[in-house]
Amino acid sequence: MTWHAVAICFALLGAAATADAQQPAPTSTSAGVFTEEQAKKGGVAYNANCAACHGSELLSTDREVSNLTGNTFQRWIGKTVADLFEVTRDTMPPKDERSLDNQIYLDIVAYILRFNKIPAGSEELKPEVQRLRQITIAKPPG
Repeated sequence: MTWHAVAICFALLGAAATADAQQPAPTSTSAGVFTEEQAKKGGVAYNANCAACHGSELLSTDREVSNLTGNTFQRWIGKTVADLFEVTRDTMPPKDERSLDNQIYLDIVAYILRFNKIPAGSEELKPEVQRLRQITIAKPPG
């Protein structure tokens, strides 16, 4: 093998390692995957679009409508943010699914997470489903 071929091999290996390093590592919500500001925006959107059915405190008074906090929220632990986002987007509001912008749905998800004591971080969630699939919903601290 010539030095030229060896140099090309090392360059390719270096490029592959750099590409792997640029891939976001799977994480959990305990790392703070949304901002406080995003959760606040989500709260405004939640109150406008969700509170009539799910309640202002995420506790419904209708037996047919799910609570979004307490024991009901616990079912999301271990699932991904993508799971919660897609269910919200694909089923809410009833008979008008997918009527909001994906970022608004995700802001609402951030609000639901924050309401359930998931810590905020320094970067907003973006509606990139592949990335959201890498973020596991962790049990809230405490």
